[in-house]
This record gives sequence, C-alpha cells and structure tokens, in this order.
Amino acid sequence: MSLSIYKPNSTNTGAGFSFQIGLDGKTRETVLYIKAILQHSWDSQKKQGYFKDNLENPDKNIVLKFNEFEIGHIIHALRTRSEYNTFHSFGDDKTSIRFTPWDKVIQKKQKTASGSWEDAKVTIPAFGVNFTRNGNQVFKIGLEPGESESIMQLCRYILQRLYEQRVEKQIEQIKKTQAQQNG
Repeated sequence: MSLSIYKPNSTNTGAGFSFQIGLDGKTRETVLYIKAILQHSWDSQKKQGYFKDNLENPDKNIVLKFNEFEIGHIIHALRTRSEYNTFHSFGDDKTSIRFTPWDKVIQKKQKTASGSWEDAKVTIPAFGVNFTRNGNQVFKIGLEPGESESIMQLCRYILQRLYEQRVEKQIEQIKKTQAQQNG
C-alpha cells in the first residue's frame, strides 16, 4: 500500500513522493519506505507535469527506508508541528532528511458580517519534506494539512502492523517452547 503525492509545476521543479509500506530485507518486519522523484517535463497546453522519464535516472529519484523510531519521530513532528532532522548513509550516498513546519498563506472566500463573500488571505499549517543527497541532489515537497494527516495515519498503521508482527512472533516462540517442554 502506498500514499503518493505529486506536485508538478510549470517551472519544472516539482516532485512526487510516495510513502509506502514495505518489508525490511533482513528482519522481514514492516517498515516505511519513502520514494521521491523529480519532475521530468511540463506540458504547458495540458498544464500537466510528467515524472516517468526520470524513473531510470538514479540522480533524479531516491528511496529511503525508515525504522520504527524514525517513523515515531515523523509522527511526532507532524502532530506537534515541530522540525525533525536526521541523516542516512548508504554506500557512497549521504542524505540529510528534514520535515519542517511552515505557515502557508492561501486565498479563500470568507463570509463578511453583512453576509457577502469576499476573498481573504488565510494561513494554514503546511509541512515541508526535504531530502538532500550528497549535498547537491534535492528532493522536496510541500504538504497540505490533509496530506500531513494522511501520512501521519499511515505511519501509525505501519507501527501497529510492526508491533502486531512482533507479538505474533513472540506468541509462536512461546508455543514452540511449551510444546518442546511438554514433548
């Protein structure tokens, strides 16, 4: 299962992020993978961005794996609107990871005291996700409040699955031990 958010733009600097439930290759336990891809092109007539052509370009996409404590930090940052920074190293790649709150000003229709509607500027709680690999490859996306909430719920679900797997494993081990003792 994954939650994908694509934000192309006409300046061709957009990105797409996919928050995915996965399995750790060693432990076979549930983990969070976040994949990011940079926008490849923009069709100004259709007002549509494209990403697919960057799938095979290793400089234009990144995959990061997050363990249970990192997932907990992400949840905490999103819930409390606080910053979370961490660092991953894999092979020759060094990646800094930032989840940062920011206030986004949007235009919204609001009802006035007289009952008419007018445009007003409203501040909403947004969040930024930024991965910087090797100091020069930047993958970033802004998250709206609903997107942040959905990501937080996915992270909670991943932790729940992980803990259920561990409990099942522990129960199986207890049953196995008891069967050997009664054997």
